[in-house]
Amino acid sequence: VDLWAGTVLAGARLGLNLDYDALQDLAENHRQLRLLMGSGDWESRRRFDWRLIRDSVCKIRPETLEKISAIVVGLGHRLVPGAAQHLRADSFVMATPIHYPTDIRQVGDALRCLVRHGARLGEIIDSTLLRQHEHLQKRIRSIVLAAGRASASRGAGRTKRLEIAVRDLVTFADERSHQAMELLDQVRPALNSLDDDQRSAALAEREKVMWFLSGLAMVADVARRRHVEHDEQIPLSDRLFSVFEAHTELIVRGKVPVPVEFGHRVLVVEDSAGFIVHAHVMADGRQDRDVVGTITRLAKRNHPDIKSLSFDRGFHSPANQERLNDILPGACLPTTGVKAGAAQAEAASEAWHNARRRHPGIESAIGALQFGNGCERCRDKGRLGYHRYLRLAVLGRNLLTLGRHAIAQDHPVTAAAASKRRPAA
Repeated sequence: VDLWAGTVLAGARLGLNLDYDALQDLAENHRQLRLLMGSGDWESRRRFDWRLIRDSVCKIRPETLEKISAIVVGLGHRLVPGAAQHLRADSFVMATPIHYPTDIRQVGDALRCLVRHGARLGEIIDSTLLRQHEHLQKRIRSIVLAAGRASASRGAGRTKRLEIAVRDLVTFADERSHQAMELLDQVRPALNSLDDDQRSAALAEREKVMWFLSGLAMVADVARRRHVEHDEQIPLSDRLFSVFEAHTELIVRGKVPVPVEFGHRVLVVEDSAGFIVHAHVMADGRQDRDVVGTITRLAKRNHPDIKSLSFDRGFHSPANQERLNDILPGACLPTTGVKAGAAQAEAASEAWHNARRRHPGIESAIGALQFGNGCERCRDKGRLGYHRYLRLAVLGRNLLTLGRHAIAQDHPVTAAAASKRRPAA
């Protein structure tokens, strides 16, 4: 699949919120989509396996998608001049593809993967370590199940039962870790006797064994400190929330019904026409109030004719209020507190009140990204896949917005051109 066809399929995937099976069916049977990809109509013999689509989509760089989205936004601003004069910004959490990270489950995940890849590596270099991997996998399931039952129990002596079960699990993990380290010591001497294909496979498996070995060390240490050493409080900096998605961040937002989320904060900026003019994944540990000055300067640099930029109370701090007055006097940043908010509203201009009144409309854009473009939960793997997934979602949303405005130019009263959303100004 060439770059253009891959980009079309990637945009359709998130624009329609499809999985790869549904995308394969669409690519093989939808005539207009095939014509758009340059593959002929549905009667041609070219087939698109879902693995081929996945591999092609995963080769697209986030920077490429960002540039394409900027071109789409530029075309939209030709149709709607002045749309970038009024912007509104907010953040949301896009979850990573992990299950709830309990200590026991994480140790079990790391153990299973370590034994699996260790057995493959041992088979390649003809080592007897971890050779009984089927038996070890059954043993892992048994120990993890016993620890899970002890954790879920609510009867008398629960703490003691949980301590014993976790100690058995951690001890078993330490034994497998020592075997894995011995196996790694045997790799280098054995490489000279392997052919090129075996050497490449051995190096790939060694890298995976090293990864899961380090992850197992972290999660087993946390389980030991929490459940064996009398419920020690572990700092978030020492926690690993997934051995598969190690970049996952724990975010405590305190919002009902999900007060704690696992993923990253994503900041989006929308213009008055509904285009997402900016979106980026915030760095780990960064709060909303930490990016106000940066995003305002960026918005003013990219859109010199900007008149207003609105935020919600979560972005407020005294320093941000002063900083915004210097960068963009027309920015709307509500303060916290009843009395302070009333005083600010009384002294504010009519433009400030208009921006404040229309700011909640960005929640609709966030909802569209989450439920219409798949941004509620990222389905791609790795930090690079996370960034690419966000860029694909933004591109899909901007394409739909561009299509709506293009239809409105010729047929303003049609349902496809209508929108119930209130603009930013």
